[in-house]
Amino acid sequence: MSPLAALWLDVVITALWPLIGAAGLRDYAAVPFVGAGLVLGALCMAPWLLRQGRLRRMIAADAAPSLAAMGFFSGAASLVYVAALAYTTPVNAVILAQSEVVYSAVLSALFLGERLTLKQSLASALVIGGTALIVVHDLRSPRWRGDLMILASPWMYQVSHVLSKKLPRDLDAWTLSGGRALYGALFMLPLCAWALLHGARWSWAPAALGVLALQGALSCSANLVLWYVALRGLELSKATTIMLSYPALTFVLSWLLGREPIHAVQVLGLAATFAGAAWTARLTAGSGRELISEV
Repeated sequence: MSPLAALWLDVVITALWPLIGAAGLRDYAAVPFVGAGLVLGALCMAPWLLRQGRLRRMIAADAAPSLAAMGFFSGAASLVYVAALAYTTPVNAVILAQSEVVYSAVLSALFLGERLTLKQSLASALVIGGTALIVVHDLRSPRWRGDLMILASPWMYQVSHVLSKKLPRDLDAWTLSGGRALYGALFMLPLCAWALLHGARWSWAPAALGVLALQGALSCSANLVLWYVALRGLELSKATTIMLSYPALTFVLSWLLGREPIHAVQVLGLAATFAGAAWTARLTAGSGRELISEV
């Protein structure tokens, strides 16, 4: 599969993720749903991880610490994101998640010493304005709690990205993806055990297990592999800009599936956040600074 085809397929899977997460919460608590999804994701990748010495590279001293930290932070971010879907809607979630580009700019300024330009500040303001539209609109509804949880999760993806820069360059897409899923699952298992022992929801119903299988095979496996395959063959700014289009697909799918009506404030919020995020990606390409929208 070409890198561009991998990227567009990943856009579809990423757009489905909040819908899968919301469906999973009907039968599972967030902790076991995310934890089991990571276990299934690692198992789905196992046939490839056992080839070409990939598993050995995942546990090697020069790769394991960074992969483990990536698994922890990306797993924690996914847990917060999915838990938030119990309160807010999938459409709100994908709009608010665009705030990740703002976290990227702030973290780069704080830890890499990069100064924000006026254009970068204006682009960030667009993203902040779009997310503020959603949050303010939801203040009088139960969704505000979930909205704030979504806003609190992207910084963990950005930390995971910073850690990935410390990894050896010989790690391929399967090794990176397998490491994130496997170490994320290892960190989640004790929390899952505690949650289930204290009455967290779990279901063995065939329909519920089908949703869980989708979480593992798509969100915690194919999603990661396709993203890293795309990054190996495309310019980072191009890949990031294309990936930023996934909220529009979530909009359409959510409406077609009858999950929620689309409100004008959501359309305005999406337009503002997408414009700001795409502008940030173009400015990043011009400055040579890396920006990754984590998946």
